[in-house]
Amino acid sequence: MYLKNALIKFLKVKNVILLILGIFFTAVTASNMVELTVYYFGDWNTIINAESTPGSIALFLIGVMMMICSRGSRRLINDACFFSNYFEGDLNGYVDYAELAEVTGKTPAQIKSRIALLHLLYMKNFRIIRTGNRQYPEAIELYSKTVTCSCRSCGGLMEKRVYFTGACPYCGSSDLTAQVVSGQRFYYIEDNASRKPGDPSYYEAPRLNAKRIRYAVCFGVALFFVLIFLIVFLNFVSNYNNEEYLRETLLSGHSYSSFELIRASMMNVIIFSAFALVAVGAALVFTFVRMLSIETALRYAKIFAKATKPFISLSELTELNRANSPLGQRSSLTPDILYKRIVKSIKEGYLLGCSPNKHGPELKISLAKQIVKDRCPGCGAPIVGAVSENYSCPYCGRLIMGVIKKQG
Repeated sequence: MYLKNALIKFLKVKNVILLILGIFFTAVTASNMVELTVYYFGDWNTIINAESTPGSIALFLIGVMMMICSRGSRRLINDACFFSNYFEGDLNGYVDYAELAEVTGKTPAQIKSRIALLHLLYMKNFRIIRTGNRQYPEAIELYSKTVTCSCRSCGGLMEKRVYFTGACPYCGSSDLTAQVVSGQRFYYIEDNASRKPGDPSYYEAPRLNAKRIRYAVCFGVALFFVLIFLIVFLNFVSNYNNEEYLRETLLSGHSYSSFELIRASMMNVIIFSAFALVAVGAALVFTFVRMLSIETALRYAKIFAKATKPFISLSELTELNRANSPLGQRSSLTPDILYKRIVKSIKEGYLLGCSPNKHGPELKISLAKQIVKDRCPGCGAPIVGAVSENYSCPYCGRLIMGVIKKQG
């Protein structure tokens, strides 16, 4: 809703290409410079004036800039995903910088500059407005939160904010129905039976299992090449001073006239395989970290699906995490670490339908705020005067979980 999804998909592909090219350029050019330095060690004039030196230095710097741009863009996209997820869970359509600063650990000034940059590049459907409040002079207004409502009693039309269970200005009834359009989807403020307890897929990003398989395949391919380059590296290192091997190579008919030339050729292979090992090893670590991130997101999605309330405090989250630890293991993760991991999964786009929020002095994880009930699923009576999480129907007495009302 708040992301420029088509642009972000393109930028993600661009970032991967830049990262691969950057690693390739830096590995190849660094390997070439090391080869020159080893072969002509001490003859710095020859090294500096070699034909390949200017090109290697230029490509090395270009490769480094490619990697920096790739990672910088990825971090901004992650921030955009986090803020978009937070905006999705907003109740009244207005977010101030202090609110975001509390849940991110940054200052309001840092949040303001980051939001301005993201609004320019990656995000949409909000604007910065003046509030007239001296303490918080500016706030973020979310466009998508303004909807047209109709009163079920008199049929009057009005504009209101999503999730605000106000009263009809014509007849005073609070029995309202609202519709908001998001992309090609329509949302109604009523009991949403599609979210069933114990269904973790509600909190998982689309095609998360497909990404999991893709990263596993990439990990396998990277591991294969790491082993190949490691074998080559160890083989040449072990034979570098092996006179029997050198003698066999010299007498094998290859165009070598001395042990020094053979060693020089072997050193080139050693240096190249070492840099190739580092480059492919970096890809191996990257895919492994991604696999762990996905597993972490899947784990927390299962925990969230078992939650009985729309808000989970960090202490409650710690207990749920311990209760759902693998058999025979005792999780010792602190609430702060759990919180950071959840935020990381949200930023990476692996967790949806949840966002951190401040409730008074306490930080909580809010689950599925977009699921709001305005009718009792038991008797169909309108819900009036709900406060936050739970509501007892005054007509049939049924306890309804997850009712949310904007207060004030």
